Amino acid sequence: MHYYFVHNSDGSIIRRETCKHLPTEGMELHSALKIEATREEYAQADSQFCFVDTDAQTLVFPDPRPSNDHTFDYATKQWTALLSDQKATKWSEIKAARDSEEFGTFTWSTHTFQCDETSQRRIQGAVQLAQLDSTTTLDWTLADNSVQTFNATELQQIGQALAAHVNACHVKSRTKREEIDAATTEAALDAIIW
Repeated sequence: MHYYFVHNSDGSIIRRETCKHLPTEGMELHSALKIEATREEYAQADSQFCFVDTDAQTLVFPDPRPSNDHTFDYATKQWTALLSDQKATKWSEIKAARDSEEFGTFTWSTHTFQCDETSQRRIQGAVQLAQLDSTTTLDWTLADNSVQTFNATELQQIGQALAAHVNACHVKSRTKREEIDAATTEAALDAIIW
């Protein structure tokens, strides 16, 4: 069995072919766009990116793609990434970190509260109740599963602490967005962390 990679003049592979016999007369026209490979190389190409080095007329398996932002530049034979794509990826990372912090926990006084979406709604409901009835007291299950009793004034303060926590997360993410927008190199983007 013979294994071939049909490629463009830049080395990008169009398709792979197998045949039982050597190319016959008439195939010379396509010889510049076809390279023979070993069975192992043919199989390796099932799971790994490869290209044809048109100068050396060899099949090349470069290092793995560094990230989804990278594309292969056949002229330089290297992975490259557009800064705009890397900025979009970095912003997605920052938003995920912001959401994790925003919907994680927050502290008021010495008490740590859960603040996932359901917990936030519960806290907002408790604050509304406290505003309507100043004699309200509620037993609240904290993030560590301990139970604490809070009066109306404390519930309102807890609501304010929740609002401050959420706002702080968004202020921080806006600052990170400005840093991302100002970045001019991949290294500068890599230095931006939550």
